[in-house]
Amino acid sequence: MAHMRSCHQYIICEVCGSKHLRKNYKRHLRSHDENTNEVLKCNFKGCDHSFTTSSNLRQHVKAVHLNLRPFACSFPGCGMTFAFKHVRDNHEKSFRHVHVEGDLEEFDERWRSRSRSHGGRKRKCPTVEMLMSKRVTPPNECDSVLNHSAEYLSWLLSVDD
Repeated sequence: MAHMRSCHQYIICEVCGSKHLRKNYKRHLRSHDENTNEVLKCNFKGCDHSFTTSSNLRQHVKAVHLNLRPFACSFPGCGMTFAFKHVRDNHEKSFRHVHVEGDLEEFDERWRSRSRSHGGRKRKCPTVEMLMSKRVTPPNECDSVLNHSAEYLSWLLSVDD
């Protein structure tokens, strides 16, 4: 908890009033320094954004003006794409896609099967809290959708082996 309070604390810039994480604040302050390198402006018509690094300018152009979205959600049927990997990762971590097909053994096996050595990300099984706000489809009942984890848990406990 101390880590969250110290590293994930926001600071308001006294120069421009913008909000930054503590860990990024020193880097932001350099943008106000008179000795900082020349500001790079976006050349697209009607865009007044400017950047202190060429890589940030390139990222802006790709994401905003060229609408490049190379990072696709890995959940089947989602189809969402993102300009930045961290945004895609946050989307996938949000558990908007909790979907149970087949029995729990198959689900657990599929959950574990994507190893980190093959480019996969570590996965966690959904908790009751996650299931409470998500829609879950029980096995062999694709037409029936349960909206709450209490219903899902009741269904799960009532299924005969």
